[in-house]
Amino acid sequence: MNINELKELLQIHDDSRDPFLTLKLAEAIDFVQGSCNQNFIKEDVLTLPATAKGVIATYVQYELNGNTGVKSESMAGMSQSFESSEERDNALIKRLSVAGLRKIKFIPIGRRRVL
Repeated sequence: MNINELKELLQIHDDSRDPFLTLKLAEAIDFVQGSCNQNFIKEDVLTLPATAKGVIATYVQYELNGNTGVKSESMAGMSQSFESSEERDNALIKRLSVAGLRKIKFIPIGRRRVL
């Protein structure tokens, strides 16, 4: 996903906010990859499923609104409601889960003590 694809999803037609969008795009990609416990870079190319792109666009749109505690939003025929960045993150993670993009991450807990 690049800045032009993000701007198309957000219906932004000027370049005045490109530096901000570039930073937030990288942040949103990190959020998606971290939430999914996987890296979407294959052979040095970022390859994101459509749902992940939608989540990234929603994340950036929220940042564009200035984290103002948006109660609801609608984009491309879908609407969501959230009041804080935590609620936003939970809603976006749920979208990733429903799409089957989240992977289980196993963390070793150490050696078991045998008596």
